[in-house]
Amino acid sequence: MVISFDFWRGFKRSYGVYALLILTLTTLGSLSVANDAIAAVKPKQVVLLLHGMNSNGSTWNKLVDNSAGFDGQCTNVRDPKFPTIVIKPNSEGVYCMRFNFGAYDRLSTAPKGLDKKICSEAGGCSGDYSTYDTLGKEIEGVIRRIRTRLGTTAQIVFLGHSRGGIAARAFLQSSTSALKVNVVGLITTGTPHAGSPLGRYYTYMAKKCLPESDHDGLFDTSDCADDWRFINSFAIKDIGGLDLKAPTISFLSEISPVLNVLNAKVTALPKIKFSQLSYDRIKFGCLGGDPIDEESGCGYDIFGSRIRGKPSGDGLNAVLNGRARDLLRGDGIVPVNSQKMSLLKGWNNAVVPYARANRVHIAETEQTLDLAIALRNMYKRLGW
Repeated sequence: MVISFDFWRGFKRSYGVYALLILTLTTLGSLSVANDAIAAVKPKQVVLLLHGMNSNGSTWNKLVDNSAGFDGQCTNVRDPKFPTIVIKPNSEGVYCMRFNFGAYDRLSTAPKGLDKKICSEAGGCSGDYSTYDTLGKEIEGVIRRIRTRLGTTAQIVFLGHSRGGIAARAFLQSSTSALKVNVVGLITTGTPHAGSPLGRYYTYMAKKCLPESDHDGLFDTSDCADDWRFINSFAIKDIGGLDLKAPTISFLSEISPVLNVLNAKVTALPKIKFSQLSYDRIKFGCLGGDPIDEESGCGYDIFGSRIRGKPSGDGLNAVLNGRARDLLRGDGIVPVNSQKMSLLKGWNNAVVPYARANRVHIAETEQTLDLAIALRNMYKRLGW
């Protein structure tokens, strides 16, 4: 009996060890499968780049190609082959997406510019002939396409330059789109959240100098003639990168009714993460294009020499509206305080600010280090 008992006790002990080992291995295997399943359904992480006025998706090339950005990986969501092309993330596992605004620019209902100018480009005019509502609809359509490739749970951060930041807010503040659930963050750089004084010039021209044909005489020396020569000049279009006839100039004015309506609804923004890059110290009216210093040089100055082309005295007075030019310092087009969404009346969301100096508006998308810092911080806050 003693021998039998010891045998039975040893058997139980051995069996228990083996049973425990089997149970442990089974549990670990189950956990491994569960972890694999979780990893398989982990939301894809996306940064959607939104360009500004008179621009396109290529404005982000420097950031896209840099290792601090997206390692050369950034997909055009509007590419006809988008449903089937290979999409790769960067080294941090983040997918970069971009597109060109302008899908609604050529509609019969699209807003017209100065002297009833319309968009004549087959592919659209960078969204410069679109309303904030239709820019928001473009973003909604792009998100829908992203979801078809990366899943309905994809997490998206908007990075918007200039008007791109306002287009992002127009989408996020809409009360109808269910796709807002995919957006987890917004970063803006050089965005005229509170408008730009330059928009007042459009209003001045619309009130004082229409139609253009009344002021296009070769020897016409009137203020309006000078203003039309300025608007049509090579300097303002090609160096300054502005089409002052486009209605988007009016919509971006600090006295724009449509911008004021949008800003009155900032409380409708979802509770996501916000960051803002703002630039200071450049004199208002410095549009960039300096041949020696493209980033911080004033370049073409609308307050400069009449030989190079500048608005009339009345036109400049309308823009300044009784203010000293020095009080409007920022990035040359957008005063620094107007770049801060955190200063909008009624704003109640936390914003991580990045204050920088001496960068002209058209060079902001090329500030790879500044943008990379803002992106990394956003990733950290989101747990990416």
